[in-house]
Amino acid sequence: MLLGSRNSDPRARNPPVFPRYRGEVAGVVRVLVVDDEALVRHALRVFISDDDRVTLVGEATDGSEVVDACRTVKPDVVVMDIKMHEISGIEATRRVLQWNPRCRVLALTTFTTEWRALEILRAGACGYLVKNSTPEQIVDAIVAAHAGDRVVSPEVQERFVRSAIEAHDSPVPETPALSDRERRIIELIAQGLSNAEVAEALHYAEGTVKADIRHINHLWNVENRLQIVLRATEFGIISL
Repeated sequence: MLLGSRNSDPRARNPPVFPRYRGEVAGVVRVLVVDDEALVRHALRVFISDDDRVTLVGEATDGSEVVDACRTVKPDVVVMDIKMHEISGIEATRRVLQWNPRCRVLALTTFTTEWRALEILRAGACGYLVKNSTPEQIVDAIVAAHAGDRVVSPEVQERFVRSAIEAHDSPVPETPALSDRERRIIELIAQGLSNAEVAEALHYAEGTVKADIRHINHLWNVENRLQIVLRATEFGIISL
């Protein structure tokens, strides 16, 4: 199921991931939804309309539309898909925060991989939610994000923890024998750039970037981008 559905007693079967925020909220939270799937936008429209803590002020179908939409409707929270046709949610998140650093971006996606979450969190998103969350969990996360909390779905949190443990337990070479290009690739990965964006920034073919990442994985005995970033932090190559 793409988005969790309502039932007669949703909290009994799907307890809330994020506690309902009880602090002071200055008015209703203004929400902009950015997703290229009409079904998802419709579902979120229904979920938001059913909760008096939030109000939907606008929708966009691609990352290329998001800044203009933000200027028009001035949202408190942007609910952002990651994979869209023209501009990804990762780049769109950067643009939103350049427009207004105080705006909160909550990623809502089908991806549960920790490196994908790391990309958009490094781009400035305050939370990462998967689309099988219940309506109550989604709205609670929006309100929590507006209140200043960082919210991440439990299954993604578990992947972060597992990757951190595996990276820590893996044998570490005494000297990270990296080329200057590989070091620069790691720095850009830590900033949340995709392989294509890294290739464009460094003026290399994307295949070259992928080959360098495979070499780093083999050299450091790690398996994914998150573990590369964690290991690079241990070596002092980058700081989080």
